[in-house]
Amino acid sequence: MASTTSPWNEPSSWHGPKVACEQANGSGTTQDHQKQFAITHITKAPITSAPIRSSLIQQLLKEQLEDLRDCHEGEVADYIPELAKANPEDFGIVMATADGRVYAVGDWEKTFTIQSISKPFMYGLAMSLLSPSFMEKKVGVEPSGDAFNAISLDPRTGIPRNPMINAGAIATAAQVWRHDPGRAEDLTLEFFSSLAGRPLAVNESVYESERASGHRNRAISHLLRNAAVIEEEPEPGLDLYFRQCSIGVTCRDLAVMAATLACQGRNPLTQDEPLNPALTTRMLAVMGSCGMYDYAGQWLYDVGMPAKSGVGGGVLAVVPGRLGIAVYSPRLDAFGNSVRGIATCRRLSQALELHLFDQTPLQQSPVRSTYKGTERRSRRWRSTAEAAVLDPLRSQIKVLHAQGVLDFAALENVLGSIEQAATDGAVIILDLGQVSELPAASSAFLKRQSELLQAAGQQLLLCRSSHLELPAALSREKFTYASLDLALEAAEDLLLEKSACEGSAGNGSTALAAAPKGTPTDACLLGLLAPLAANLREAITERLELRHYAAGSLVMARQQESDQLFLVASGRFSIFLPIPRPEAPARLARMATFSEGMVFGDAAFFSGELRMADVVADTDGSCWLLQRSSFEGLQQDNPAAAMALLTQLAIDLGRKVALCGQQLTLVEDL
Repeated sequence: MASTTSPWNEPSSWHGPKVACEQANGSGTTQDHQKQFAITHITKAPITSAPIRSSLIQQLLKEQLEDLRDCHEGEVADYIPELAKANPEDFGIVMATADGRVYAVGDWEKTFTIQSISKPFMYGLAMSLLSPSFMEKKVGVEPSGDAFNAISLDPRTGIPRNPMINAGAIATAAQVWRHDPGRAEDLTLEFFSSLAGRPLAVNESVYESERASGHRNRAISHLLRNAAVIEEEPEPGLDLYFRQCSIGVTCRDLAVMAATLACQGRNPLTQDEPLNPALTTRMLAVMGSCGMYDYAGQWLYDVGMPAKSGVGGGVLAVVPGRLGIAVYSPRLDAFGNSVRGIATCRRLSQALELHLFDQTPLQQSPVRSTYKGTERRSRRWRSTAEAAVLDPLRSQIKVLHAQGVLDFAALENVLGSIEQAATDGAVIILDLGQVSELPAASSAFLKRQSELLQAAGQQLLLCRSSHLELPAALSREKFTYASLDLALEAAEDLLLEKSACEGSAGNGSTALAAAPKGTPTDACLLGLLAPLAANLREAITERLELRHYAAGSLVMARQQESDQLFLVASGRFSIFLPIPRPEAPARLARMATFSEGMVFGDAAFFSGELRMADVVADTDGSCWLLQRSSFEGLQQDNPAAAMALLTQLAIDLGRKVALCGQQLTLVEDL
């Protein structure tokens, strides 16, 4: 289990370059002591020389840089003459997150050549051009346990052990060249540039130096040709390998490339997708087992991140789904890895608990809250007859709010909650609005769960899922809704339909009666005016005028004069209020939906203020309108009828306010 000790509270225990370099090569200190001095001198002033996104994270990286700058172990690579010209004191650290933030300190803008860090990316390009199954016939994926330049071929097949050693990388480049000889280099540069988020180019002087001194690699390429791993003359593919290794990058470029892998192939800065998730998974797997050559096992044990190093001094590490780290420091250890790079990654892994195998169990429940339909109802106002049927059944509606990434572990928790809620006749609403990701496997499980519930006489409704990819069977209008409010209304309708069916089967004892329509008296008897004496009701209804509305038509608009009171005779009418969004156009939210016998427009009618919302006819329908002038005439001619109308309106409005207040209060705790 990951430690709960905060690295920010630990005392400084930097003891000079000897301890730092022992930290780098994995000897001389215990793991506890290594973690103790992971971050130091936090009280120093914020760093302002780099593109700061957060002074706290920037300070953390700066502390690492300062603590390890005095480490002078290792030597600059000199077997390629141009690499020997690197400044051994160069040192940069960059962290790029999955949501596009970049933190950089030190020599993060210094250009150096990518060298072997290009290997996993070239392997990804080859798989995308030729398919993973094709590349498996040319290059294996087993750790070799040998140095990066070892002649390591499988004794049975003759293919290289993996694409991270030179033999595998040369074979990979040869396949890319063979796929498109005329554009192989352009494809490579375009691909790498998309990963880094900016145009990259080959360092010609390093390329010439590599080609002139690359006799061992040339020998490897001819062995590959002899084993038919390379089908053509080996020199062109080898030349592409030299050029891919000579691409110039900065530490920031590498961090963005690492973050792209962390995001399953999507560049978090540009949103380009040079890789797909399946290929990215394969690349990270090979990096985890083979990326650090014959130091790979110790690296995975100590640091626990898929990574790749290069003899140019770069180290790239990935925390899948979270971030990418890059370090540039040219001094190399005996394995060909940057000494400071290894130490930096180890420290960050320990201090920030980034080790893949040191993850805490799921702490935040993927089900944020659950409750019943008795605690929250839709904004569809129900008639007295509907409410009489629906209210005793509301406990059959179960609402679950999910959150986070619904991978298997999280989805298993969600499915358990659904199964608990699946009582007889239940309608279960799963709100996915706060779910950031729904993997394909989890989506398939949800589909199957929906089918099982239907077979058992229950129903699963989804809402706020438009940002997720759902199976077609779940994406149909019957099962998915844009808002929780609409899903609640659908659940209520299902219960009413079920009750009506059961009532019909039982001689109609619980079925809803058909609503009478056609005259003011009939319509008003359904709701607002029903309690009034006949003479008072008649005095009011004779002043009403009937208007018809087509589905989708605007009945009244916000900012209009409020000169009419509306009593619904038939159909459904919804009130919509604009929700202002600074970053986007206003969204319309439903305030309420009314049907036969219900009144709307009353608040503005009596306050005299402009309308606050739009009213739209959901269906073809009609309303009885009371004009302000007609009401004023009623006040003069029949004060008792006017007072009776006002009383009923006050009672109706009081009920609405009480229910709205109850719902608002409950929502705070749901």
